[in-house]
Amino acid sequence: MRRRTSLAAALALGTAWAASACGIPTGSDPEVVDDAPTNFGESSGTTAETFEPTADADVTVQNFLKAAAGDPASRDDRLNKFTASGNEQFSDAASGIRLLADIEVTVGGGNPIESANVTVTASVVGVYLEDGSVRMSSSPSAYEETFMLGRDGGLQDVWSIQSQPSQVSLDYRQFLDSYRASPLYFQADAPELLVPDLRWIYADLDAETDRRLLLDWLLRGPSEFALQSSRSAIPSSTTAKITSRNGVPEVELTLGEPVDDRSVQDAMTAQVAWTLGLSNGFVLTADGDVIGEGTLADWRNWNAIPADLPPTAYFLFEETVWEYAADEVTTESAEHSWVGFHADGLRQVAIGPADQIAAIAAGTSGDVLTVGPTDSAMGAVGGLGTVLADPQWHPASAILVVSDGVPTVVNPNSRAVVQPLTVGESVTAMALAADGRRLAYVEGGHAWVAPLNVDADGNLQAGEPRRIGTDIEDVTDIAWSSENYLWVTGKRDDDTLFRVAIDNSRTDVQAGTAGLVFSEVAANPADPVESNLNRGDPVLVVANDTLYRVHTSGPEGVRNGSHAVGGTAPFTVLQ
Repeated sequence: MRRRTSLAAALALGTAWAASACGIPTGSDPEVVDDAPTNFGESSGTTAETFEPTADADVTVQNFLKAAAGDPASRDDRLNKFTASGNEQFSDAASGIRLLADIEVTVGGGNPIESANVTVTASVVGVYLEDGSVRMSSSPSAYEETFMLGRDGGLQDVWSIQSQPSQVSLDYRQFLDSYRASPLYFQADAPELLVPDLRWIYADLDAETDRRLLLDWLLRGPSEFALQSSRSAIPSSTTAKITSRNGVPEVELTLGEPVDDRSVQDAMTAQVAWTLGLSNGFVLTADGDVIGEGTLADWRNWNAIPADLPPTAYFLFEETVWEYAADEVTTESAEHSWVGFHADGLRQVAIGPADQIAAIAAGTSGDVLTVGPTDSAMGAVGGLGTVLADPQWHPASAILVVSDGVPTVVNPNSRAVVQPLTVGESVTAMALAADGRRLAYVEGGHAWVAPLNVDADGNLQAGEPRRIGTDIEDVTDIAWSSENYLWVTGKRDDDTLFRVAIDNSRTDVQAGTAGLVFSEVAANPADPVESNLNRGDPVLVVANDTLYRVHTSGPEGVRNGSHAVGGTAPFTVLQ
């Protein structure tokens, strides 16, 4: 007897859809689709699924491979429901829980009444660690385990497992179904800026357990990846407990060392408020003194993604900047002077502080980057290569641009090259996270993300990159879908558009992309408090120089009246 669960089935969603169009913008009335609300920082409110041994040998083993999901404090109790002794010692939590995909179960051998041997083969695709982080494997390894089962002899008696695996494992599909993103937040070098550190927590914990776990993880500090761009304002060796008074959570810190600096106390408070999602009020004390109170809204500006971003995007057509809003496509804007900006050979545009423009245009000797607040005040940046792409405004008063394949830092005031970054030699596209501390880029047909930090002298430094979407090939572009997810345009079988968690633990296939090959993508990132879809709005993609807006159900050609909209180089502005 064989039963199988598929990694592709666990990850992929899709419907058939195809379209093509081209044309000139004339005016439109696109549909706006809002994200669903979420209870930020709260338990899901659903009933947790329980898994127990049964009278069916292979179902018993399959349930055992799901039972590790839940409160880590009671992991061994759940697993011991399946064992003969009820008191087995399982692998230490520090070694993590292996995630198994493509599970195949075979029953053979033994006495069908009193004993059974169940062999499980699968792929180990990653490990769920005790701090809530996930470490996915770039090359999944083979898994094979034979479980020896026994029972008292009655056909209706449940089976118990006589032999234990060397390390606790979990059905990857069960992980996808039962864990939710719950990032921790750590301080960047900037005084009021937090950087998310993606973690995953069991979705059916009660609020008290949920917060206790997140606080424990927060006190351990950033993960190895996040540590390259952030640090914790909370001193090491700090301990904490959470109580409640009149329904208001009170977080009590016992500091590892005294903290008297008000700015550091504010950073500690912001980290706690954001990590625990304390949107309904809280009090934070340190060594008995109140150092912060209020609600998450009081620290909302510590996250670089603005609240209530309008569903507006921009693109280029006929070397001119166009605005795409809910009710029209236009080259005129009462709010933004750069809408309607035109330059010969204009290929890409990015908007910075005070409506400054960074524009790439094709010149007689190659591409040229010009920077400035208006047409008359714009000037060319010297010292760059001849092939330029994807200008990005960095919060630390800098511009990043791909120059002959190398991400390069430019001073917009002096219009001079500052330095190349130490990641990428043949980069074709890139996208900077709103916090300016993570850079996604495309190189060699693959997507990557690297941490960034700003050193004491104000220089940008890149950390060790990781590949994103390890099974996605022919990548052409990326954009930030949320603070922890990336849109990736590429190919995997017949799918061409994906949202990928930056730890690779989840890949969501965009429905309805059959027949479309996308060259560019741009998006407003999702609000980190209000949205649980991680997709933002709007999302624009380009296929064959034609614009499409991506909804949850699939891409839809952007139209102005009866005309399809042709355009390239879509972008959004976070201001």
